[in-house]
Amino acid sequence: MQEVLAEREATIGLYYETRENYGAAIARLETVTDTYPLYSKSDQALIGIGDAYAGEARRVQMQSNLPGALRERLHSMYSDRAAQAYAKVITRYPMAPHVEDARDRLVAMNRPIPEASQEAVAENDAEERSRQALHFSDKTLGLIKHGPTVVEAVHVGEPSLEDPKRTLAPDITKQNVAMFNEAVNVGKPPAPPANAITPTGANEPPRSDQPSSAPLQLAPPAGGTGVGAEVLSAPSGSAPITGGAPNDGSAGMKAVGPTNTALPAAEKAAEAPVQINEVKSNGPTVTNTTDKKKPKVNDKEESDSKKKKKKGLAKLNPF
Repeated sequence: MQEVLAEREATIGLYYETRENYGAAIARLETVTDTYPLYSKSDQALIGIGDAYAGEARRVQMQSNLPGALRERLHSMYSDRAAQAYAKVITRYPMAPHVEDARDRLVAMNRPIPEASQEAVAENDAEERSRQALHFSDKTLGLIKHGPTVVEAVHVGEPSLEDPKRTLAPDITKQNVAMFNEAVNVGKPPAPPANAITPTGANEPPRSDQPSSAPLQLAPPAGGTGVGAEVLSAPSGSAPITGGAPNDGSAGMKAVGPTNTALPAAEKAAEAPVQINEVKSNGPTVTNTTDKKKPKVNDKEESDSKKKKKKGLAKLNPF
């Protein structure tokens, strides 16, 4: 049963890798290697994971909009992930058919080739001997019957009965984002915690996020005003300094300004003109005495340029 489930996941992951969807391919193949370690093609699944990370490294190298140093750091990070997957093939499945492919990839990447332990060699050798050989008849029947071929399933070892957490494509995306941020922040000082406030030194200016430790108001020294000057005043009950001047605490100095400080009386506002009400009313009518009748115009005093009417016999004169 685990051989069948692992075959399904591995087939989907390898298909995603052919479509260059490396995040989804890595998620499927890592689920296979973590959940079904006795899968007959686990070495191919690990090589597929390494090839997917190598594809991510090549994709980063082709990003011309990234700075050169950032591209190199990301390329190195993805290459390290690919080398880890290839190395696991050698250390966990040293007797697998595709272990030499993993060695060749490590040599091409100029990475060291690990050595498998004796226990790993013995365990994987027992797994490989327990498999049945895939004959021609099995391949022919695989084209006709419905269902996967489980001839190469392992017959030794105890499969895990507790499935670990599946690796999802969003998890791989988050890992890629974390790797990018790590590559960007290389060489930068770590950011201090939000609540950490370092005290200022003796000669440092005060910080804006700390209250000032200076007193709000300095007390004046005893016996003075605190401004470096002393106010002298005549003692109470003593004689005036100038002759005849009252002892009013002015120390004998005369006041500056006029002695008459009485304010002038306010001027009376002008009376408003009498309002004429032209509306007929029953009450007494107020007339404006300022208006006078216009005198009659004397005809004899008018200008000679004005044409006058003829009178009496003058009317018979045409001229």
